[in-house]
Amino acid sequence: MTITTPPPSMDEFLAVVLSRALRDDTLGLLGTRSEVAAAACALAQRRHAPGLSVLSGPSGVVNPRPGVLRPVADDGSIAEAEALTDLTDNIDLIDWSRRRIDFAVLGGIQVDRFGNINTVAVGDWARPRLRGPGAIGASVLAGHAATTFIVLSDHAVRSLPPVVDFVSAIGFGRTGRERAELGLPGGGPSLLLTPLGTFDFEGPDHCMRIRTVHPWSSVEEIAARTGFPLGTPDGEPPMTPAPLAAELADLRGAVDRTGVLTRA
Repeated sequence: MTITTPPPSMDEFLAVVLSRALRDDTLGLLGTRSEVAAAACALAQRRHAPGLSVLSGPSGVVNPRPGVLRPVADDGSIAEAEALTDLTDNIDLIDWSRRRIDFAVLGGIQVDRFGNINTVAVGDWARPRLRGPGAIGASVLAGHAATTFIVLSDHAVRSLPPVVDFVSAIGFGRTGRERAELGLPGGGPSLLLTPLGTFDFEGPDHCMRIRTVHPWSSVEEIAARTGFPLGTPDGEPPMTPAPLAAELADLRGAVDRTGVLTRA
């Protein structure tokens, strides 16, 4: 009898891709809705980065035991954590980190060509079409963390406009030069993951570039669903390497045993 492994869901695919970018002996901080990021960190800890530590900004949970991906406010995460930080200490760490945090994983309702994130409001400020959760700690993390990873669940012109309606977490500013002009200690966003591809900001102007294209997408589709022109590092971007069978086995068998990442 032949046993076939179900293909990865979108969230599983993104978790595996993000996990590969994480490094050993680093400290990362995650936000409120961060199942993909939490899974990526746990998978990295299991496969190639045992010294990686992850802190949940909202709850103060440090290195929750993998197996069940829980919301940060779930008391099960607290009971299963390696450590728990006091909220006031957690806020102080975020506000005064000055690059003590190696990476942050952030999301948003808009990201523009310079990696600025909007989590506040879309549309006219007086009468917005959409309200987000607010900036919370993302503004400080984006300024101070050594690097920032951004994960978007949607890839469309509305979520990737040329200019965000509100900068709640700075990438490289409105011109691509403001980060350096402000003297911010962090390095800014290094990687954006969406359902269509991965992107970086490593060119001299810090404009978003296509780094890899997911197997089901194309450069043409990405261009049509992005609100601004995208460059590429060197010619035609390669395909995003798909999750290996061993990575999926670890993800499903040790990190996300209840299948949170497979739910629509």
